[in-house]
Amino acid sequence: VPVAGSRRSRLVRLALLAAVLLIGGLVLTTACGSLGGIDLEDILGSTGPGVSSDIEGTVTTVDTRDRRIDLDVYQVNNLRERHSDSAIYYDADTVVLYQGETYRPEDLERGDEIAANGANRDGRYVADEIEVLRNVRR
Repeated sequence: VPVAGSRRSRLVRLALLAAVLLIGGLVLTTACGSLGGIDLEDILGSTGPGVSSDIEGTVTTVDTRDRRIDLDVYQVNNLRERHSDSAIYYDADTVVLYQGETYRPEDLERGDEIAANGANRDGRYVADEIEVLRNVRR
């Protein structure tokens, strides 16, 4: 014959277990839900300083004042990724290569397909080298 007190303690333990599972599920759901809307800075900016990453995409805008290149990215570190309206940055040391010739990042145009190699610097992906894979004018 079960004792009433032991049944009550079993119910309390079951309720506590349910509460722990519910809270754990909410924490996990919140953490996973925050991964929605990932942009390029979240992916490439998450690597440690000096760790290089490769991206490929199509230029949508070159902002010479902010030294920023907006891209529709289709590949990140050799993995197919689709990220519209992503940004990479360049500095005075960034080199642009096309058919063996060297150009400036400011020479890039909307529609050029590029491959960039760069790293996280102060929370921004800064390209060291940009290769033009397809020139929009040719």
